[in-house]
Amino acid sequence: MTKVMFLRKISPFFSILMFFVLSHGVSSAVENNEFVIGVEAVNYYPLIDFTLNDSTKDSYTKELLTRFFNSKNYEFRFLALPIKRFDKWYVEEEIDFKYPDNPRWRTKKDDLLKIVFSDPTIKLIAGSYVLKKNRMLPKDKIKKLGTILGFIPTLWFDEVASGELRLIEESSPFGIVKHVLYGNVDATNIDENVIRYNLKLLGQPDKIVLNREAKREVFSYQLSTMKYPEIIDEFNVFMKNNKQIIDKIKKKYGIDEGFISNE
Repeated sequence: MTKVMFLRKISPFFSILMFFVLSHGVSSAVENNEFVIGVEAVNYYPLIDFTLNDSTKDSYTKELLTRFFNSKNYEFRFLALPIKRFDKWYVEEEIDFKYPDNPRWRTKKDDLLKIVFSDPTIKLIAGSYVLKKNRMLPKDKIKKLGTILGFIPTLWFDEVASGELRLIEESSPFGIVKHVLYGNVDATNIDENVIRYNLKLLGQPDKIVLNREAKREVFSYQLSTMKYPEIIDEFNVFMKNNKQIIDKIKKKYGIDEGFISNE
C-alpha cells in the first residue's frame, strides 16, 4: 500500500478526530475562563443595582445574567464601572461583556469596534415623566430635566446643546424622584419602573406619570460583546427557550413592560 493510499484511508477518521479535539479544546477554554461582565455602577433598582466594588445586591439584571451563565457552567463575575466612562469600557477595561447596552448608545468611537448585541432582554419606554397634573405639559415648557449622573438624555440632545434645557443630575433615582415631587425639576427621563419603586418608598404612588406631549420611544436593554459572539448566540437561545422563567423574574421585581403607561 502506498503512503498516498494510506493517507486517503485514514483521512476521514483523522478529520473526525481532529474535529473532536479542536471542539473539545474550544469548549474547555471557554469553561475555564472567568468572564467579566461590565455593568453600570448605579442603584437603579429594580432594573440594576450595582455599586463600585459591590455586586451582592439583587436586581433584574443580576438574576437574569446569573441564571444564564450558571446554566452554561461558565465562571463569571460582575464588574461595576462608572457610567461616565460607559463608551470607553471596551477600550479601557478588560471586560468580556457589557450590560445594559444598545446600538442607539454607540458613539463614533464605538462604530470602529466590532460590537455584537444580543436580542432585547427587556423593552422600556424612553420618555419624560412629570407630576400627574403636568401630563399634558407642552415640551417647550420643560426647562429642567432630572437625570442620573452620566445618563445620556437621547431624546433631548438638541435642547441640551442649545441651552434650552438644563440638566439636574443626581447619583440616585431617589433624589431625582424627590426633585420632581417638590417641583425642583419639570421632568425626569429615568425609567418608569424605577420611578414607581421610589414613589412607593416615599409613600406617594402614582404621583408621577408619562408626559404626553414630549417625544417618547421604545428601546431595549441588550447584552453586548466584542470577544464572544458565539455566547451571545447562546444567550439568545436561552432567552427564547426560557421566556416563562424570564417573565417570572420580571414579575418578581415588579417590572412592567407596558409600552404606553398611565393611559
